[in-house]
Amino acid sequence: MEELDGDDVRVSSRGRYAERDIVQFVPFRDYVDRSGNQVLSMARLAKDVLAEIPEQLLSYMRTRDIQPRPPPLATPSPTPAPEHP
Repeated sequence: MEELDGDDVRVSSRGRYAERDIVQFVPFRDYVDRSGNQVLSMARLAKDVLAEIPEQLLSYMRTRDIQPRPPPLATPSPTPAPEHP
């Protein structure tokens, strides 16, 4: 499984190299909490699996020269009048 991960070297299929590393393998056994706390185990697993997504998205956008849209202009929101008894 490690050879498919592509963290250290680009993976090739039939002589064609992957543009980006989009595979993330994590050893599930490392996330089994011996104390039985499944919630904590699954939270740690999710954190590590999802950690590479921001860089994968940025890499995709850069290779296609896709620029982010400018932020929307801030419009002042109306302030509600204070209530008087």
